[in-house]
Amino acid sequence: MKHTLRIKWLASGIAALSFAGSVEAVTNDLNAAHKATLERDIGLLNTGKTVNVSYLKGEAWRMIDALEKSGDRSLLPYFAEISLDAANPETVRSHAAAAYIKSVTAEECATFLPKILKIDDVNKKIISWRYDVTPACLNKIEAAITKQEMSKDTLARLVDALVMYTQFAYSASEARHVDDFLVRHCEGYPTSWQRLTLWTKILDADKKNEVKWKNCLPIKQSVEAVPPRKRVDLRKRFPDLPPLPEDKNAGRPLKVTLAIVSAFVAVCVAVWIAAKRMKTQTHEKE
Repeated sequence: MKHTLRIKWLASGIAALSFAGSVEAVTNDLNAAHKATLERDIGLLNTGKTVNVSYLKGEAWRMIDALEKSGDRSLLPYFAEISLDAANPETVRSHAAAAYIKSVTAEECATFLPKILKIDDVNKKIISWRYDVTPACLNKIEAAITKQEMSKDTLARLVDALVMYTQFAYSASEARHVDDFLVRHCEGYPTSWQRLTLWTKILDADKKNEVKWKNCLPIKQSVEAVPPRKRVDLRKRFPDLPPLPEDKNAGRPLKVTLAIVSAFVAVCVAVWIAAKRMKTQTHEKE
């Protein structure tokens, strides 16, 4: 009887393993098919020569959704690669980035966010693909911080990257999300010169946008209300930050002064050399 039970349990175990193996094989085959369809759709969309744009985008989104629901974490680098490739359609990139964020930990989000914030910043392209992605990423990170599930080292690296981002940001809506996060998690940022630089640049870039001025001007004014001598310069903590506009203005008189001093020294040296030559010639005549 005992032997019979053991045989039945063994048979059940083998059957379960066989079923699990078959399910995994089917999932892998489906994922491979979904990836092939997705890559075909992206390739056609990138040519810019297709008339089925709406259909292809919709199909690409369905393929990404199917891949995400499979729960295969080996696909995470694939999602990241699609979202970080600036050549891909923005809506597809956004969908892939959203799938990545849903599937990873907050720690992984904190590493991913600085990467996406660097995309397009140099060429000032449209960044609508990450309008929903950036806040989703920050919200997941914020939840982890609240639950004390974010390491101090990871948070420190993220804050460093976000402070750097503020000095080059040009999207007011995206900057608002980052600004709110830094106000909560970066000591000294609320009254910093860097924060003033951020909102001064964004407002100066579009002086006719009433909505932007209504939402962003109060932030700038809150920093301006702090006496200059009391404003925080975050370069003391983050030495890689770029110079402030105030430094450039203050540097002009210094450059002029240095030029005058250099010219004066050059004249003095020339006079000294001439005097020495005259003295030498006088000695030779004697």
